[in-house]
Amino acid sequence: MEQNKEQLKKLLEFLDEIVKDKDNYWFLEELRNRYGSKKSLNSIANDISFIRSALNIRGNNSLQYEYITDATLKNQLLVDNLRMENYALSFVSGDNTERLYNFCVCAFYQIENLINYYFYTKYPNLDDLLTNIEIHTKKSEHPFTRSSDKNVEDVGDIGMDKKIYAFCDCYYPFSAEKPDYTLRILSQLRQVRNEGLHRCNIIKDDPENKLHDFFKYQNFSKIRALLKKVSNTIETNLSNRQEEQVNILENTENDEKDCINTNPDGNKIDDKELVESES
Repeated sequence: MEQNKEQLKKLLEFLDEIVKDKDNYWFLEELRNRYGSKKSLNSIANDISFIRSALNIRGNNSLQYEYITDATLKNQLLVDNLRMENYALSFVSGDNTERLYNFCVCAFYQIENLINYYFYTKYPNLDDLLTNIEIHTKKSEHPFTRSSDKNVEDVGDIGMDKKIYAFCDCYYPFSAEKPDYTLRILSQLRQVRNEGLHRCNIIKDDPENKLHDFFKYQNFSKIRALLKKVSNTIETNLSNRQEEQVNILENTENDEKDCINTNPDGNKIDDKELVESES
């Protein structure tokens, strides 16, 4: 029963996105006609297959994003993830490039939101954020500098290419001894999203284009694994930060207690002395 309830919640979130498109209003009216009256949870759960079929939903979420504390962002991530997986299993179009392109676009939407969430959460202080981005993009072809990027007021004002570079430089640095191609693939994924389907159809047949290798070597499983890798890194590091904040708070409270129970010479006052001094 609880599992059905969670499935229904995710379905409602997906439906919210579907009905934003005016072309899908007919489907909203159909739902009202069929399910306008109150039904039991079991009865509604039995109709999930109908709704999924009508919306051509074949996939299931490959990521749950349980660590995301912002409800709106979490819902958007889940919707984009479900769309992504649906493209992987959608065989309406026989064009594999179109399926992979749409899959990549949905994957990048998630990566974009995850990286913004990471920087926003880890560096609530703007000065700390800018310092981090500046330090970790020094080796970039187009580094972030405060002098050239003066109008930055929050994380959204920083170019995604610079945030990707800074994130990868911090967690997936490339070296000859330990090559890590996360930065390259994330950058290519961003370019694929920007190019559009028509251009990607041309690029995949053009060996001279820099993105040609992306379509040659990448597939649904590899892009999914990349998305999970980024998500797991963010979850781990934000969890560590929360633990650090708890430890700092506990240490501060202990220091305050020690300060209260210490005489001017720096020696601790035992409980007996403390009671006598207060009396």
